[in-house]
Amino acid sequence: MNATQKKYITTWLYSGLVLVALMVIIGGITRLTQSGLSMVEWKPIHGVIPPLNETEWQEEFSKYKQFPEYQKLNKGMSLSEFKSIFFWEFLHRLLGRVIGLVFIIPFLVFWFKKWFTSTQKKQLLLLLFFGGFQGFLGWFMVKSGLVDRPHVSHFRLAIHLLAAFGVMCYIYWLVLSFNAIPKRGNLTLNKLSKWFISLLLVQIIYGAFVAGLKAGYYLDTTNSVVKNIFGYTFRTTDDFSILNNAIDVQAFHRIFAWVVFFIALFIYQKSKKTNVSRIGKIVFSLVVIQVSLGIATLLLRVQIHTAIVHQFVAIILLLSAIKLNYLSGKIKA
Repeated sequence: MNATQKKYITTWLYSGLVLVALMVIIGGITRLTQSGLSMVEWKPIHGVIPPLNETEWQEEFSKYKQFPEYQKLNKGMSLSEFKSIFFWEFLHRLLGRVIGLVFIIPFLVFWFKKWFTSTQKKQLLLLLFFGGFQGFLGWFMVKSGLVDRPHVSHFRLAIHLLAAFGVMCYIYWLVLSFNAIPKRGNLTLNKLSKWFISLLLVQIIYGAFVAGLKAGYYLDTTNSVVKNIFGYTFRTTDDFSILNNAIDVQAFHRIFAWVVFFIALFIYQKSKKTNVSRIGKIVFSLVVIQVSLGIATLLLRVQIHTAIVHQFVAIILLLSAIKLNYLSGKIKA
């Protein structure tokens, strides 16, 4: 792969990475505006065209009225209100199709130009598979909210979100490896970064649980702000569950953030005076920002702009941790 080929392929991969990140952000907006169940059918091809006239809008609205969200939560919703929530879900799905084209068309062009090695071909085919599978997971998630309860399964939401983060991490790793970014060979930080990434994934899963259960809206007003931020406020009733009980899930997510914080601080201290000190500092700084945003999101009762920035910083933080892991990897002889 010469310099020109590398430039085009890197631009292509970064473009895809940015679009997937945008997809996650719009997915967050879709959830926060309660728009995710407005499209009750999955039409991978025909679904790219929205309703174009009043008759088609009425037809789409009639389909929506047959499902639990309208019947149990939005009874009496007007057509204009339906159009508002339809917009975000439609945009979300449309972007998914755009991402597919952005990945597939340049991939085929570069493949026929013979710009990829055999190893790179396998890596990129795997990426395309996971990208397509992500679309299925999205519908698998939405379908769970179209049966009896007008809420998607928080487990399916977590799987869908985790898969999106996984795709972004894989793309970024490919960018680093395709450009042969030199590794620094710091075994200690390499191991620490793996543990840290694992902790971040747990926190991301619980972030999805919090979103799916709407647990971010639970704030014990009988407690002080300090206790709500730092306190151990799990429920003590018989329905205690850090998997299904919204209050317990939120408490776990909030308390586990401090585990992530102190591990990031430890990594930062260990990275000082090493050849990966800059990325170590970036990781810790992002954790500080992310914890602050998490607190603000809770105290502001999930104000949409704060919540979306919180989600965006989670993406940047995880990708930074991936870079730390890559850079600290073993130097090949």
